[in-house]
Amino acid sequence: MAASVGTFLLRVRRAETPASKKAKDIAVWVMRANLRIPQVLRGPGRSLYELRALVLCGWRRIKTFLWAYPLFACRCDAIGKRVVLEALPNVSGHTLLYIGDDVRFSGSFSVCSGRFVDHPVLRIGDRSFLGHNVAITCNREVVIEDDVLIAAECKIADYDGHAALFERRIKDLPPAAEEIRAVRICRGAWIGTGSMVLKGVTVGEGAIVGAHSVVTHDVPAYAVVAGVPAKIVKRHDRAGSRAFSMARAA
Repeated sequence: MAASVGTFLLRVRRAETPASKKAKDIAVWVMRANLRIPQVLRGPGRSLYELRALVLCGWRRIKTFLWAYPLFACRCDAIGKRVVLEALPNVSGHTLLYIGDDVRFSGSFSVCSGRFVDHPVLRIGDRSFLGHNVAITCNREVVIEDDVLIAAECKIADYDGHAALFERRIKDLPPAAEEIRAVRICRGAWIGTGSMVLKGVTVGEGAIVGAHSVVTHDVPAYAVVAGVPAKIVKRHDRAGSRAFSMARAA
């Protein structure tokens, strides 16, 4: 039965005979057909669309208020005021979490640790923003200072994922202690969409990391870096960056 259905679909796809061509035309019409919307219904339809978005937004807020925030607050070792969640963060492992005031998590957020160090610590400073699907691997320490912006799909890790030595990898042993090195994102830095910040890196105050960059070395304060691996492409106005951080703090 399955073989005959598969053969029929293959013939329809190839349109080898008049009958299979007609069947393909019908299938294409079914997949592409849409209702024509009378002009008189466009206004109410748009209102219904906006209402749908409002209802979904309200439902997410209720779930966050009654479920996501209370659970996440219990998981944190310290959490500040006015923290905004859009989904329940996924925290696996034993990382200690310290969250500052006015931190916003925009969508999915995850933290994991491999239980290599007794007390790994993740600190997120005041007024920082973490975009959708940001993932942090914290096995020793990751510090995100005040007023940091981390765009969607960014990854931050204080180790490489596996031991560097071949002998340790094939024995499924954890990395050596010196292979796990703390990461720090300094005040007012901005990490662009899809970037990776790797072990031992310090991103300086006010620095900007271009989208989809891989940061393997320290970034000086107020530098703009981009590429794989990330390299300095220019420096921006330090006074302007300070004014930006002060404005966000006001």
